[in-house]
Amino acid sequence: MKSSYIFFSLLILTSWFGCKRASESIPKGAYAYTCFDNNGVALVSGWFTVIVADSTTVSGEWHFEAIGNPQKIGPQTGDGKLIGGVNGEKVWIELNPKVRNNNLQLNGILARGRVDGQWAWISYDGIMNQGSFKAVRQ
Repeated sequence: MKSSYIFFSLLILTSWFGCKRASESIPKGAYAYTCFDNNGVALVSGWFTVIVADSTTVSGEWHFEAIGNPQKIGPQTGDGKLIGGVNGEKVWIELNPKVRNNNLQLNGILARGRVDGQWAWISYDGIMNQGSFKAVRQ
């Protein structure tokens, strides 16, 4: 009886955690995001959405997690709202649009369902750190 109780408890917990991960998957139409340092080491991953408000303005949300314990990545972990713009294939996105002293900006080229470019952590002192990023539409 005790072994049956343990087995069913583990089965329920496994199912619950499995369902939780599935609900946290990347939504259809969102961009799967990974950023890298200047040596090509992955620092942050997650996803963001882009809603085109008019021909030049975008908005959306982002959900990013650090990979390991990276240093000097700026405010690109957690969740937030984004704003940005598009001009032809060029796109720019601000992850903390209401904060000027601790913002993270993505500048890239949008082509064939991908955005490839550079990220920069910006403060009043200038660029604190930067690297590359890739985002692929799901």
